[in-house]
Amino acid sequence: MRLTVLGSGAACAGNGGNSSGYLVEDSGLRILLDCGHGVASTLVSRCPPVTIDHIFISHMHADHFIDLLPLRFAVTRDMDGLPQPCGRLHLPPGGGESLERLLEAVCFPANFFSSVWQVSEYQPGSTHDLGCSVSARLAGGIHYVPGWAIRIDGSASLTYTGDTAPSDDIRDLAAGSDLLLAEATLDEPECGPVRGHLTAHQAAELAASAGVQSLMLTHFWYDADRDAAGREARKWLEAEVLVASDGAVVEL
Repeated sequence: MRLTVLGSGAACAGNGGNSSGYLVEDSGLRILLDCGHGVASTLVSRCPPVTIDHIFISHMHADHFIDLLPLRFAVTRDMDGLPQPCGRLHLPPGGGESLERLLEAVCFPANFFSSVWQVSEYQPGSTHDLGCSVSARLAGGIHYVPGWAIRIDGSASLTYTGDTAPSDDIRDLAAGSDLLLAEATLDEPECGPVRGHLTAHQAAELAASAGVQSLMLTHFWYDADRDAAGREARKWLEAEVLVASDGAVVEL
């Protein structure tokens, strides 16, 4: 299993970086986890977009899905789409309606996405057979809008938190993963009644409680000190700690 970081930034990544997007390749399959700002243009330099087998969107915040628009044009510029769908687009519950409103706002046809991908909505706790002995499993996180973590199991195991505050469900989903790809958006923990993100310390605690082999921190604001985040996580976790950067490749 290979992970390529296409985008490791939050809603404003900075320094020419991209928002959330991760390419997982295993057993001949290509799986895209989220598709935030800038991800499509980076992806086309890595592989033909028509070869992406599955796209999973963790939640309907723009920095996690908005580049579906240019990615669709990278698959085909024909507004009528393809004769047959080239892959599957897996959306969170309610994601289809959100995309319908977006397409109406930008004056694109209602079948803009469904004419190139098979579009469906997943459910929390669901498991998907992706083919080639690779599967995906979903669990709900804690965010300002409904969001989900995604675990990919194949020749190795990778769990991506999406955006979340500390979550027992995501801990259980990630249990024993070879790699936990965890957001570390905050410098200080949230203390109000509404929570939706992690600090590097909290990401390390999540990784330790899930018993993962390694942790990669991601989803940083433009002014984040990524090195400091890595140092903080290593204080609390004995396992390997990596810090995501756009273009990074990890072999699992």
